[in-house]
Amino acid sequence: MDTQDIVETWRREAVQEGVRQGLEQGGRALLLRMLRRRFGNQVDADTERRVEAATVAQIERWAERVFSAVSLADLLAD
Repeated sequence: MDTQDIVETWRREAVQEGVRQGLEQGGRALLLRMLRRRFGNQVDADTERRVEAATVAQIERWAERVFSAVSLADLLAD
């Protein structure tokens, strides 16, 4: 493997990581919009911090509960 191949491999990995991070941030932003739409002013700074710190698996779980949860607390229960 020559230097050009190594650089190309690093470039591809950097692009993939950027896409992954973009999707994670987009998922968080979308979930927060959905929560605000459903629960209004119940979505406070603590909720926002919790969503920002959540794993991808938590974001997915919470997003699936948006329409079925009775309350914001139920939605964010793990």
